[in-house]
Amino acid sequence: QRNLMGIHTSTDRETSPMAERTLSLPKAVVAAGGIDKWNASFASIALLKRTMEAACTATTVGEALAEVKAFTALGHNLYAYLYLRALASKSRDLYYGMLAAEPSLLLPVAYTPTVGEACQKFHLLPQYERGATLSLSDRGHFKAALEEYAERMLPKRDDGSYDCECIVFSDGGRILGLGDLGACGMGIPSGKLDLYTVCGGFNPSKTIPLMLDVGCTDASGNTDKLTIRDHPQYLGLKQERLKHTSAAGTEVNSCFYGPESVVAELMSAATELFGKGCLLQFEDFNSNDAFPLLAEHRERYLTYNDDIQGTAAVAVAAVLGGIKIQKPQSTDLIGEARKMTFLFHGAGSANLGGALLLRDEGGVPASQIFVTNSRGIIWASEDGKEGTFRNNEQKAVAQKAAPSFDSKSLVDVIKHVKPDVLIGA
Repeated sequence: QRNLMGIHTSTDRETSPMAERTLSLPKAVVAAGGIDKWNASFASIALLKRTMEAACTATTVGEALAEVKAFTALGHNLYAYLYLRALASKSRDLYYGMLAAEPSLLLPVAYTPTVGEACQKFHLLPQYERGATLSLSDRGHFKAALEEYAERMLPKRDDGSYDCECIVFSDGGRILGLGDLGACGMGIPSGKLDLYTVCGGFNPSKTIPLMLDVGCTDASGNTDKLTIRDHPQYLGLKQERLKHTSAAGTEVNSCFYGPESVVAELMSAATELFGKGCLLQFEDFNSNDAFPLLAEHRERYLTYNDDIQGTAAVAVAAVLGGIKIQKPQSTDLIGEARKMTFLFHGAGSANLGGALLLRDEGGVPASQIFVTNSRGIIWASEDGKEGTFRNNEQKAVAQKAAPSFDSKSLVDVIKHVKPDVLIGA
């Protein structure tokens, strides 16, 4: 069937009478007896679900827009986010038709910035069928978990195989700038796939938002010091992440590496079930894991890290666009970029990816690329034994000598470096 956006979708399966999922739901939801019983287990969640169902009566895009705007008019979009989730569960076609009708208004509700608060409170919200959670306790059974989800939610090709074009997956370890939210990070892969549908034409019925639940740090592990993992309504495994110090000297999730790697198991299972053409996208992994995992798997699978590669590509494209505005007659934008000095304020995945893209693909001299972390400008001695870098990825973009000034102040860095371009991430 063809939906309101002109995308062929399968018939909505969320209301089909099928056996409860036991491998592809968060463990607390499984223990409660499934999604419906979980939602009914907490009075506040049950009330929110009834409220949103009562508010969500639209049968046309125009009616849906009128309903959601009643919430956005309040100036706090979390209620509008709740409405979007209810509408998506009720009618996928109507949901995406509405997003496509006014993307500038609604994509900031479906994704950033609203999704950050939504993830912080995800355990307090009604849960719905879309989205798979693969838990560390089910290691060795990930293929069965994906097959369980696919049988319920994905269309099939003519040969009977499951038709999946893209899986966006996260471990919740670094949700935006909010820290470790564990299984509550599901809003991120779901929201990112909404962007891919509205802006890129992906068929949503052929995509899977997925969480790898490998534990969660306590309140000290998230920016606002919220009780997530130890909350009575937390969805996932109530256990600490098992970590170790890598050869590079950074703290990483132990279960992501070695012969029993859950990331390798996920990728192998997804490729076996859905074919080599299914895109497997890393999303919001901690930088200490993001870089080595991408390096390990990028040559074997169709995989991509949006934070390292996607954000970097957009940032560099913006730089080139800015050069074109400044110098409309230029026919060599990259050549112009090579003459410029760049300052990346912050050393997360996005900025490191952007710096490396400019240096390695754009040919910008390393001496013209400055990156800061909490210690100031990142630098390393010639032998690499001293400096302000925190991991190998930061060392890769380090200046070759310590700055002659206190570089912890952004203002002072700008005064001394005199960058042509300042990028913060």
